[in-house]
Amino acid sequence: MNTNTPTTPSASALKPLLGAAACVLLAILLLRPAAPDEQPPAARAAAPATTHPDPGSTPASPTATSRPERASATPSSSAAEVPVAGDGPAGDHAVQRLMDSSSPADLPRAQEKHLVALASRIWKAEVTGAGRQEWPSYFSDRQLRAAYRDVRIQAGIARTAPHHRVSVRLVWAGTDPAGQNEDGRTAQVLFTRHNNAWQPLR
Repeated sequence: MNTNTPTTPSASALKPLLGAAACVLLAILLLRPAAPDEQPPAARAAAPATTHPDPGSTPASPTATSRPERASATPSSSAAEVPVAGDGPAGDHAVQRLMDSSSPADLPRAQEKHLVALASRIWKAEVTGAGRQEWPSYFSDRQLRAAYRDVRIQAGIARTAPHHRVSVRLVWAGTDPAGQNEDGRTAQVLFTRHNNAWQPLR
């Protein structure tokens, strides 16, 4: 009588089974969503590295192209020379420099100085009443209503004007009839050339 005894499978027969089991296990591992700390090496390599600053380190300074320019806190020489009301005679030089830079000079320097001095005398006569007899035609119909006191010409310039005239602009200081002393007042005197001499015009 033949007795059937179980036969042990050979190693060659087990190889296909082991290979199939390994494929199933690999498929399960690949299909399972990875936790944040369990990402595959390829995913960790592709992700951008996040760096945490060292508390003891100094942050890098931005480049010059990304940093806006800051205005200097040191006042410029031009700003320092801006006249301030109430400076008195000490501020007249700054007033003169400001007027000189307001427009380009177009007269010889000596002629400009002469006309500014002449206009200063005429304007003082205008606001104080003293010396008007030197220009009778200019003041013939002008009555002095109230005189100024302590009149001082702070600065002046002369520039050419239309119709062969010259305009002299003055900045002056004085005490008005009400007793208010103020500097930085402005005036203008026009001149024309007549009989080889400069004459004021209204």
